[in-house]
Formats: sequence, C-alpha cells, structure tokens
Amino acid sequence: MPKKNLKWVSINKLELCIPISYGISKRFFDAGINYRKMLYDAIGKKSIERFCLKKGVTKYLRKNDKPTEAQLKELYQAALDFKRDQPWKWLYDADIICVENPKDKMMGYCSVMGKGGEHYALGVYLGDEGIFGFYHLMENADTIPSHQAIQFQNCLMCSFEDREQLANDDRKQIKTLGLSFRGRNAWPLFRRHESGYYPWVINQEECIFLTHALRQTLYVANDLMAGRLKMDMEQGKTILRYSEEKDGELKWYSKKIQLSVPTVKYKPVVINDDMLIRKVKKASSMGDITLQLDVCYMPSPVQEDKDERPYFPRVFIIAEQNSGLILDFEMYQSIDDDTNVTLNKLIGVCLEKGIPKEIKVRSESMVAILDDFCKKTGIKLKTVKRLAGVDQFIKELEHRF
Repeated sequence: MPKKNLKWVSINKLELCIPISYGISKRFFDAGINYRKMLYDAIGKKSIERFCLKKGVTKYLRKNDKPTEAQLKELYQAALDFKRDQPWKWLYDADIICVENPKDKMMGYCSVMGKGGEHYALGVYLGDEGIFGFYHLMENADTIPSHQAIQFQNCLMCSFEDREQLANDDRKQIKTLGLSFRGRNAWPLFRRHESGYYPWVINQEECIFLTHALRQTLYVANDLMAGRLKMDMEQGKTILRYSEEKDGELKWYSKKIQLSVPTVKYKPVVINDDMLIRKVKKASSMGDITLQLDVCYMPSPVQEDKDERPYFPRVFIIAEQNSGLILDFEMYQSIDDDTNVTLNKLIGVCLEKGIPKEIKVRSESMVAILDDFCKKTGIKLKTVKRLAGVDQFIKELEHRF
C-alpha cells in the first residue's frame, strides 16, 4: 500500500502502521477503547495477540477471564426476567434502545428480537462498529450471503434456545448454578459475536454489561408499554439509559436522544508504479470477459488452541462470470492483507491470462482497492449486489472443510 495512505500511531511504545482506509468514522482514532480495532486491522487478529503478550502489553486485548458464579447468577436472573415479560410482543428488532456501559461509557445499541416468533433474543450492538453492522445487515439482508453475516456482527447476544443448541459447558454451567429449564426456546445462551471470530463465551466485563443491558432494556420496554416513555424510530428518536454512581451504587436514568448511525469511508489505494501499469497495459486482452472479485471470510472457522476463540480465515477469489471458472484464490489470516493479496493476484492474472473487459465487485472496500488500478489500466469497474460465481465457490469450500 502506498505510504501516503498510511498513518503512524504510537501506542504504549508500539509503533504500528495503520491503514486509515479501514475504520468507521474518525472517532475510531480518538477513543482509547477502539485502538484495539486499529491494532487488529493493522497486523492481524492472531498475530497482534501473540505480539502483545510477548511484549507484556495487554491493555487492548479482549480478556479471557470467566465470569464469577455471582456474576453469572445475576446474568441468568436478568435473562429470566427478560423472557418472563416477553418485550418482543410489543417491540420490533428495529426498535433500538440505547444503554450506556457504566465502566467505559461505550454505547450499547439494544435490539429485542422475537416478534417474528422464531428467534428470541436481545442483541447488544457495541459502539459505532456494532450499530453500523446492525443497520448494514438489515438494509442488505436480501443480498448479503448468510455465510458472510459474521463480518458485520459486533455484539453481545442473549438468546433463548432449545437444549440441544447449547454446548456441554453451557449445560454444565446451568447445572452448577442450580438452575433448570424445560421446553423450546427456554434455555438462555450468552455469546460474544465479533467480526472474524466464531461466536464465543463471554468474559467478566461482557457478563456485567450484558446484565445491565437486559435489565435496562426491559425497564425501557415496560415504560414504553405503559405509556410512560415514547420513542419514534422512524424519526430516529429513541431512549438512552445511562448511570451515575452515588454512594457506591449505580443510579439509572432515562433520556430521549437522536439516534445517529456512522458511515464507512475508505481511502482509495493509489498505484504509483508507472512501470508496472505500462507492463499490465501491454498484456494481451481476455476479450469480452467479465471477472468477479471478492474478499471475505471463510465459512469454516479455525481453532489453533482449544482454549482460544476459533477465527475465520480470509479468502480472496477471482471468478470468470459466464463460466463460473475460478481463475485464482488464496486463503490468508489477516484482514490487513486484503489490499496486497487483491492487487497482487489480479496483476498476476492480467499478466498471465490477459486483461478483462470488466471487473465486478460488491463492496466499497474493494472499490477503494481497485478503482485507481482499473482506471489506469482501462478496465471497467462495476459494483453489483451479487457475485454468483464467488458465492458458489464459497459454498463448495464450506462442504470441503
């Protein structure tokens, strides 16, 4: 990636090269809690964990501490109260209620699910990235393949499942706490969803905040039902629950707020290698051929250690549109390699097989990576909603792994 597209940020004596292209609003570079997002984007999810552990820098890593028995009892009780009142009977999943985390003041955007009678849950979407992903999935539900929904989910989830959908550790935890459940959609399940990772068990901080979110969302839901509070989601007007500590205890308050949703802006990658561009332009032509290009997560996770969260590797794919033939693909670990892998693979195909007439992509990030290259090499770049050849290949990979 060209140097002028990079920004140097010094954090706890770690000097890292950060691609500004990948982030949601400038606030990601201001709020300390979101530096972890920057770190992961910069050098990869797994590698940054190992690097920081070696250097003794753990401030920006997700903690793996298990909730205490007392914390879990509070969480399960909050979940049971939530299910008892069934707020999904009068709230839709698009009715967002905001709960501020008392610890760090990060916003949790709470969605009550279950109006459709299938999936009963509370999703707590975390910060700017969480609410952006929530709305992106809602607005593009008909075009985003189900296996790619993982890249837009950043939330804590309390769902009510059938017994067989719980892991053995979940059932053991319930038994240890002296709890028991019967019937369909009766068993509470708590998970952390994060882009690039398999849904995993929650830690202490997540347990505490999820407990707050369940209680405060239910409080607002009941006030809405009773007419004590009003919200107008069509106008983006909702309710925020925030707390203040008084005499060692949290006091919670409600206020009306205007909901705002962040937007994603990608800085285009500029190709400054004139010699390379001339070489590509001199390559032969593929004729009237359209290629489909995409970078996404593999549908099957990888777990390097039984105690670590499984993660989803990245995969880059080039497919010929008419035949569905896969011209090239590569699996790799870090989202930070998207730019290099995409350009290197595409340039390789152009030099070996010829220049296509058109390239189709479906994400703004791919447009940012390819736009300058395509303009300088005379390739038409088009954004579409679906890439049938790519999606078919992903489905085949899913069955193989």
